[in-house]
Amino acid sequence: MIELALSVQAVTSRLLGMLDARLPGRLEAFYLVGSIAQGDFREGQSDVDFVAVLAEPHDAAILAAIHADLARDVSGLDCDGIYLRPGELAAPPSGTGICLRAGRLDPLSADERHAVTWLLLADSGIALRGRAPDHRWVAADRNAAIAHSRDNLERYWRPWLHRRRLLLSPAGLSLLREEAVAWGCLGIARLHATIAQGRVPSKSGAGEYALRAFPDHARITTEALRIRIYPVSPTGYGSVLTRRRELIAFMDAVLDDPQ
Repeated sequence: MIELALSVQAVTSRLLGMLDARLPGRLEAFYLVGSIAQGDFREGQSDVDFVAVLAEPHDAAILAAIHADLARDVSGLDCDGIYLRPGELAAPPSGTGICLRAGRLDPLSADERHAVTWLLLADSGIALRGRAPDHRWVAADRNAAIAHSRDNLERYWRPWLHRRRLLLSPAGLSLLREEAVAWGCLGIARLHATIAQGRVPSKSGAGEYALRAFPDHARITTEALRIRIYPVSPTGYGSVLTRRRELIAFMDAVLDDPQ
C-alpha cells in the first residue's frame, strides 16, 4: 500500500468529511488515481486526482460549495476529479457528468470520462471508500485506452505544439519555462508509452520509458525528469533557446512515430 503524503491525507480527509456531512449517506466510493496512486506524487506539482461515486441525486451546487470551502481550508493542493453515479464504472465510459478541475466544477463535462481513467483506476487506483478497484468489475478496456491515447496525440498534443512553434508569441515563449518542458515532454511520452505497452505509466515512469524509446532525445528527457523529480537542481542546458528547440524536436519525433 502506498503511503500517502501528509498533505494528501489532510485534503482527502477534509473532503470526505464534508461530503459525509453535507451529502449524508450518498458517498459510496472514493478512489485516488494518477500520480498519487502510482507512487509519483510530487509536492508542489501534483494534484489530488480522484474518482468518486455518489448515490443520486447529484447536487452540483452543494458539490461546488464543498470544493470552494476545501480550496479555502486546504490551500496549495488542487483536487481534480469526477463524480459518477452507482454502476457507471461497471460499463464503458460515456456521456457527461460532474467534473472538478482546478477548483472549478462543471456539471456537464466529458472530461476524464474516458477509457484511460477507467484503466488507471483498475490498474492502480487506491480506495479510500468503497471496494478495491480491479478488472473484475471496473469496465477497463486496454485497447480502448490505447485508441484514446492515439486520439489525444492528434487532437490535443499536435495542436498544442503547433500553437507554440513560433517563438515570438506568448504561447511560443511559454516553452522557455521549466513547467512547460516537463508538461510537454513527459505528457506526450506518457501517451506513447500507453500505446506501446497497454499500461499508463506515471509521469516519471514515462520519462524513463522515453529514455529507452527515444535515446536520441535523452538530454531533453533527462531535463524534464530533473524538473519533475529534482526541481531545485541545476539545469543541464546553457541556453533556454536550445532547450526549447530540443523539446520541439522530441515532441515532433513522438508525434511522427508510426505506431
